[in-house]
Amino acid sequence: MQRHVALLVGLVAVAGCGGQPPARDVNEDRGAIEAALQQWPKDFNAENVDGVCGLFSADAVLAFPGGEDRNRAEFCQRMQKLFVDPARQFSYAEPDIREVLVDGDLATVKLFWTLTTSDKAGKVLDTGVEDGLDVFRRQPDGSWKIHVSHAFTQ
Repeated sequence: MQRHVALLVGLVAVAGCGGQPPARDVNEDRGAIEAALQQWPKDFNAENVDGVCGLFSADAVLAFPGGEDRNRAEFCQRMQKLFVDPARQFSYAEPDIREVLVDGDLATVKLFWTLTTSDKAGKVLDTGVEDGLDVFRRQPDGSWKIHVSHAFTQ
């Protein structure tokens, strides 16, 4: 009888563990997020709209001061227009990532972006720094995408 009870307790313990999600490596998650952020200016500077838009989830909300919040589709349309601007060129430097906090399937990132605007001859017209706070969400495929993005000019 004791043997059956021990076996039953063991089976219940094993069955109870089956419903737990796999343990996540926070450092691995942080590295994946940082790698995605470091790839983004490369895609932007190459005018790779798919890569630029690929950092954002399908239901992303993007907020920038002085404008209405945008969804991912509106943001991507804006990027397409920006890349064919006949008078100006835009380029981003690598982000200055200050903090990445991962908690389960959500992460927040505090960072700064430097955007340079030039004319088509290469003369720098403006350089600005954007202070950003992004909320990332783990996607069903395990990748990390921005769900909410807030940018603030300095």
